[in-house]
Amino acid sequence: MKKKIVLLICLLFLCGCGLIHKVEYIPSSDLNTTKSGKDSDLDYIDKNPIKLSLYASDEEVGLKKLDNNIDRKWVKKKDIIVVNALFTEAETVSGEYFQDMWKQYADKYDTSYKVGWNVSFGLSNGQKINKMIFSPKDVEEFYDYLEIYLYDSANVEKDVFYSHLLEKNMNDNTIMTSMKLTAGSKYEEINTPISVVVYSYDTQDDFAENGLYRGNSKYVVNIYNQ
Repeated sequence: MKKKIVLLICLLFLCGCGLIHKVEYIPSSDLNTTKSGKDSDLDYIDKNPIKLSLYASDEEVGLKKLDNNIDRKWVKKKDIIVVNALFTEAETVSGEYFQDMWKQYADKYDTSYKVGWNVSFGLSNGQKINKMIFSPKDVEEFYDYLEIYLYDSANVEKDVFYSHLLEKNMNDNTIMTSMKLTAGSKYEEINTPISVVVYSYDTQDDFAENGLYRGNSKYVVNIYNQ
């Protein structure tokens, strides 16, 4: 993870006959959130101004915004994709270093906002994984199916090697800007797309009583096995 652009940087879809079928994109307001109808939900007002998207490395432009539905090859113990969050909806972002690209957009907003993630997918045994991710420990329970590595690519020195975040690395200044997805040893038991949601939040009020994010500042990418 060194060199120039350091880029390290789920709605479960039912499938039949063991095949994963493309589905039409569902508006992100319906994804991984719940409206219980309780007063606490009805009174919630989302004042978050941040618009954000997910990007992947592109040789020609630097970073390219990902479509909501993408295809990637899944191979056991091989990386599927690295996704990077930026506080913008631009189709492409250029720059020599990710740190500068992050700062270019993040500095426009209140620095109290944090980045969180949600990953969801279904297994052939009928189990559904839907996990909110706030730190490295949150990805451990499904490691055999999907390995996830989190990075703070905004707060590292340029041209210096750095590795994925460990629980001991987490502090008030940590920003989980990037996520690497790797097919686990039992990845073949995943029989739906892998849905990745990135979102920004500033208080606990941004989460419903079931713990799921209920704001509008989020972006969704569904990853299909090519």
